[in-house]
Amino acid sequence: MILRQPALLALACSALVIALPGSAVAQQHDVQSWSLLTATIALPGDARWFLYLEAQARLGDDVSRMERLLLRPALGRQLSDDVAVSLGYAWTPTFMNTSYESDFRGEHRIWQQAVIRHGGGGLSWQHRIRQEQRMIDETSGTAHRTRHLVRASYSPGTGQQLGLTGYHELFISWNSVDGGPRAGFDRSRVFVGPYLTRDHVRYEAGYVGEYGRRFGPSDRIVHALLVSANLSF
Repeated sequence: MILRQPALLALACSALVIALPGSAVAQQHDVQSWSLLTATIALPGDARWFLYLEAQARLGDDVSRMERLLLRPALGRQLSDDVAVSLGYAWTPTFMNTSYESDFRGEHRIWQQAVIRHGGGGLSWQHRIRQEQRMIDETSGTAHRTRHLVRASYSPGTGQQLGLTGYHELFISWNSVDGGPRAGFDRSRVFVGPYLTRDHVRYEAGYVGEYGRRFGPSDRIVHALLVSANLSF
């Protein structure tokens, strides 16, 4: 059935949280707060080329201290009105281990991405496929991971300034590295919340639910409040 109302979109996204993969091992639970700021800047001379900048901070351990910082720049090209590709770098250190003990661990990533947008069923759709090469401190080698995000946005008006958005993102690791990620399912993440577009900024706030496999013996379920501002120039 085609989703035509925002309430149905929210229900579908929330159902994905319930359907997150189960696990036979112990599970940890955490409440977090995520803050995200991005900027997409068209380069002078040829607006099809753009610079992407991202900064994200995550407070974990029941929103008591910094868990992870993400700094993620990239160079991209708009291939058409609906398709864009990017090549980027990321520095994504963590500040606590799987036992929530203070433990700084650096991580560098090279990543490639394709974004496809289209409409259908009264919604605006976005598909994002990202490939990552992860170089993590205290591990035996480079970990390779694929991420696929599907986002749907609904606006009740013609101006598209206010609406509801939700997404599901699946993470798959392709190899195991000692002291780091294991091959196979890595994590599943959902988001649902309202958005507001003003001038060149899109604001979003909402709920994130994530089920993830960790480096240690326990999997983890995260419930987070995400607040973001996405700038375009």
